Amino acid sequence: MMTDRAAPGGLLTGGHVRVVTLDQAAAEARERLDEYESRYDLPSERRAEAFTDAQGHLHQTGDYLLWTDTWQRWRALTARLSS
Repeated sequence: MMTDRAAPGGLLTGGHVRVVTLDQAAAEARERLDEYESRYDLPSERRAEAFTDAQGHLHQTGDYLLWTDTWQRWRALTARLSS
């Protein structure tokens, strides 16, 4: 996925690349975060709790890794939007 502040225009959109604005990318990431937060009934800041067992071991499952990646991407996008 490519992001830009301006609306896409004049770019080739064939293949596996989808051109979106920063706003669109941030909104899509936020939507995914909302889904994870609803599914696990935790805010993203506390996502590790959902994957930590009684002995305190963090299990880095696919959901944990995808949630973490989405959280980091959303934070980076919103930081770019606010600058």
